[in-house]
Amino acid sequence: MQSYQTIKDIKLRDAWLKANGYNPSTFFSPDLEIDYIRAKAASKQLLIDCVDLLTSEQTELIQAFNSNATQKRMYQVLNLYKKIRRQLHRQKQG
Repeated sequence: MQSYQTIKDIKLRDAWLKANGYNPSTFFSPDLEIDYIRAKAASKQLLIDCVDLLTSEQTELIQAFNSNATQKRMYQVLNLYKKIRRQLHRQKQG
């Protein structure tokens, strides 16, 4: 059972996170941090090595993610990276 002081501290921490633009429910999730790092790496790889395969909308998505990363954009970039990698694999196969 949590003490009153612990609950009070958690509420203060969550208020500070919200005031500074963070979501307390996802701030401490290690999976989100790992996915964010993967998405940053994927966006860089796409813009450097695969830019000729991207549509203008896809390029805009990557640039929007790089300027203002949201959870939704993060997963969109990861999905796009997976799609492009599949496309490249199919080109090498045949």
